[in-house]
Amino acid sequence: MAFTVKTLEFLDENYVRNDREWFKQNKQRYEREVIAPFVQLLEKLAPVIEKTDSELICSPKCIARLYRDARRVKGGAIFRDSLWCSVKKKKASAYDCVAEFYFYVSTRGFGYGCGYYITPTAVMEQLRKAAIDGDKLFKAAKRAYEKQDRFYLSGEMYKKNHFPDQKPDILDWINRRSICLCYDSQDPSELFDENLFDRVAQDFEAISPAYKFFSEMEKRARGESRKPHNIK
Repeated sequence: MAFTVKTLEFLDENYVRNDREWFKQNKQRYEREVIAPFVQLLEKLAPVIEKTDSELICSPKCIARLYRDARRVKGGAIFRDSLWCSVKKKKASAYDCVAEFYFYVSTRGFGYGCGYYITPTAVMEQLRKAAIDGDKLFKAAKRAYEKQDRFYLSGEMYKKNHFPDQKPDILDWINRRSICLCYDSQDPSELFDENLFDRVAQDFEAISPAYKFFSEMEKRARGESRKPHNIK
């Protein structure tokens, strides 16, 4: 089951109504029009995810809740107008930030990618060192990124170039506080395309070296990696 216009109609109507009782009365519609396509997407992604990292959790448990955090509602919107799934490793705590594959749908568009919402400082430090040292994992991630034309590098940039002496082709990676490979679209025909799930799986496989690089940087930041940090 692909995403359809009914998916967006439900997200929009539910958000505008902002009514818990209405949501409960339309729960089956929510499960059918919104949740079911996400579940099918995750099933399509599972083989690619398993091949990339067997510790990644790719199941319906990855799908976020439509309810907003009750601590932040305070008379405002009860529900989000978007829904997403985050495929990542089990975290040590709710405050840990780990690399993930994600996919989202909102009333304004959809998108997917690989990386971080907020990259831990220690991970970015390891990433920069690996890029500057010419680490083979960084080279593989950079090569995979440059071979494709769908994703762009995202994440907060420094206002000034902190590394004026480094090679220009790595500056887009290291002059950041956070990093993520993202694809965004506002074209409904893409979202409703019956081949979308296959394309997302292919795209995730294409950028899997970036995920592996990020994951290794996390290990180095925690002091868990046995690999030398400077691998030419």
